[in-house]
Amino acid sequence: MGDYIKIAWRNLNRNFVRTLIAILAIGVVVAIVVFSRGTIIGFGENSYGMYIDYQFGHARLINQEYEHRQSLLSLDYTVDGYEGVNINVMISELESLAEVDYLLPRLQFGAAYSGDNLFRMAGVGVDPEREEYHGVIESDLIAGRLPQSGNEIVAGAELLEELGYSHGDSITLMFSDLFQSLQGRTFEIVGVSETGFSELDRYLFYLPLETAQNILGLKDQVTELMVYIDSRDNSGLLQGALGAYISDKGIADIYAVVPWEEGNPMLELLLEFDSFWAIIYAGFILMGSVVVISTLKMIIRERKSEIGMMSALGLKNKDIMKIFIFEGSFIGVLGSLIGVLSGGFLTYYLSMNGLHVESYADTVAGTDMLVDTAFYPVHSFENLVISFLFGAVIVTIACLYPAWKASRLNPVEALKVDA
Repeated sequence: MGDYIKIAWRNLNRNFVRTLIAILAIGVVVAIVVFSRGTIIGFGENSYGMYIDYQFGHARLINQEYEHRQSLLSLDYTVDGYEGVNINVMISELESLAEVDYLLPRLQFGAAYSGDNLFRMAGVGVDPEREEYHGVIESDLIAGRLPQSGNEIVAGAELLEELGYSHGDSITLMFSDLFQSLQGRTFEIVGVSETGFSELDRYLFYLPLETAQNILGLKDQVTELMVYIDSRDNSGLLQGALGAYISDKGIADIYAVVPWEEGNPMLELLLEFDSFWAIIYAGFILMGSVVVISTLKMIIRERKSEIGMMSALGLKNKDIMKIFIFEGSFIGVLGSLIGVLSGGFLTYYLSMNGLHVESYADTVAGTDMLVDTAFYPVHSFENLVISFLFGAVIVTIACLYPAWKASRLNPVEALKVDA
């Protein structure tokens, strides 16, 4: 075996330029795979984290009917506890579950501002104390503070710019309460938030939960409970615990537990694409392997007489095949190593500095998909190893056919080449 490896290595040096081109071709496609995997993983992590932090938690407890009417911001189907137990006691019971790290009650409703044009938005009632300790709203503030009580709100920077208001101003908003009565209320803007997500910054404002409940006629009611566990990887345990809770309380026919990954069709699409990307990566490497296959074919054509001589001297077909497989493998391994190093460097650089995609974020701004204007590719040892193996293994497999063809050459016919 060692002799075959030496022969294969020596053969690669016969035409160094051709070998180098094949190695660089594999290096380029493996670098693309490293960068693509890091970017897609980073985009996914960014998107998943954003949906979990701002909209879904690791799981949501909602009214079953609300799930089908959420886009309408319906106030008719809320979470208000169960028979003999109000929402506050229910929250305490949920927080006592071992799987629950914390939860955030939310009350969402539609609102509008009437100026030169009618501008629609959404209000979100939040628990100030819980948000201060666990939520992400405070970390997004670029001015002011969280709303604490009364008619105080925090609004997105884009929303305020659109309406011509700023921190410290008062603004009058319209909304419909539980009884479909049109109401108006003047709020003080005590904070300005900027998440980087246009869909949040342009259409949302936050107010104290108690205030939202009072103005909407929904005392001790919320539209959803966003529940969190210590890690996204353990969200299945949380969903099981919440499902068991509503079953034990006999309210499984009223409430539903919605996993974070089922909260939005776009999110489900992203998750479904996770397994599809492996096919794309393999396709990239197969394209690069064409260069290696062509290189081996040229080598076989040039060395027909040599192959015939080896056969005539007693070298078996499988041994000849091994030599050419080793040649292809060397190209695959060296190319993959170069690709991993170059792609890894680029991914590492962007993981530190971010990849800015303002134009893409603007493109999807009209959809219900939340996209940050910058995200960070993930640089990981796992990505480097997987990409390296992708390159080395697929190139080696691609070399099997030309190696097999070389081993099947008729020694007599091969020796006639130089005759």
